[in-house]
Amino acid sequence: MEVPTQTSDLQAQLLAWRGEVDEVRNNIRSMRSRLEEIVPLQADPERMVGIEHFQNQFIRQLEVADEMCHDLKQSAKSMGNNNPVFIHQDRPIDDFNTMQDRMQVFHKLHDELKGEFHQFESFK
Repeated sequence: MEVPTQTSDLQAQLLAWRGEVDEVRNNIRSMRSRLEEIVPLQADPERMVGIEHFQNQFIRQLEVADEMCHDLKQSAKSMGNNNPVFIHQDRPIDDFNTMQDRMQVFHKLHDELKGEFHQFESFK
């Protein structure tokens, strides 16, 4: 993917990423709701371990989504003000390439979790 060079292009990309993060959040909430429907049906201890695993993964993925949303907001603010690089808990937030890499990893992890959950969900 090419790096946008205009500030307006950068801000548009950051806004698009925020939309993608919101979409992931909604997807996780949907999966969490479906998981809650499975819980009352399960008494198998092995299946309960899987349910707990996904509960934890959904919590963590929502935390990461919150971090990404915050960092994207800060990145947009930083780029708009031509401020120096901000570091937030060791996460650079105004370098476009770094944010692009982080978004790719964010999507990869979400896609893996979604696939793993759908596989778990299909073995009712």
